[in-house]
Amino acid sequence: MHKAALYQRSNGLQRRDAKEVLEEFAHNFNFRSDGTDTLMDIGCGSGDVTIDFILPLLPLNFKRLVGSDLSDQMIRYAQESFQHPKIAFQKLDIGGDLTGYLETVEPFDHITSFYCLHWVQNQEKALQNVFDLLQPDGDCLIAFLAANPIFEIYKQMSQTIRWSQYMADVNRYISPYQYSINPIKELEKTLLSVGFADYQVAARDKMFVFDGLEILKKSVRAVNPFLDRIPPEEHDDFLNDYVSIVSKMQLTEHDQENGDCKFRTPYKLLIVYARK
Repeated sequence: MHKAALYQRSNGLQRRDAKEVLEEFAHNFNFRSDGTDTLMDIGCGSGDVTIDFILPLLPLNFKRLVGSDLSDQMIRYAQESFQHPKIAFQKLDIGGDLTGYLETVEPFDHITSFYCLHWVQNQEKALQNVFDLLQPDGDCLIAFLAANPIFEIYKQMSQTIRWSQYMADVNRYISPYQYSINPIKELEKTLLSVGFADYQVAARDKMFVFDGLEILKKSVRAVNPFLDRIPPEEHDDFLNDYVSIVSKMQLTEHDQENGDCKFRTPYKLLIVYARK
């Protein structure tokens, strides 16, 4: 579970944004009068955001909190790291067919999801699953990337002779809104089509700075979907080529204090609060 542990140590951007989104929007949650709420956190990763930021929002006598993720490794790590009688971590593909799962699970009062849905190309399927997982009058708070330089870097690397053999399916790992002229309008249309009538969508232009080359490389290692396909002895070359493209995109600045570089990442975050 090395990658799950690495992700937890390198997810500063994801933690910062989840915390800020919850601080701005969590007051909208429609909590039950008796406090016996249930919540699913979709794309929980290593589980630390679920435990550190979502659990404290729930009423003291909440009924159930479920963290779900597509990665077996992430789920095993979360299960071993965060044990609680009312909390479970389980594998779930939010972009897949949930017919069997929906037949066996009690719908949730609330759903959260941070930094997950940009990995799902079929946005309508994913949001339909979110809708179907909610109780009547249930609500959801979702934040994910509309655009980020990382996706353009993937695209450029996939077109090189050396890395193309490992990145033939690169489009699977680029946000479906990366090249959208109006991502808010697209997302609102999808929300309406799956059944949400009460929703608000916001876009935030954000910036994150990686304070040093090794910090950037650790972050890339933690989230990059292609390294598992590449022989370990070639990982350093892959990361060096990645950094080279970052430099060509003029996203670096020299840190005169320690002689290292800082790496700026401007990106657009989509935020949805919706009620069933």
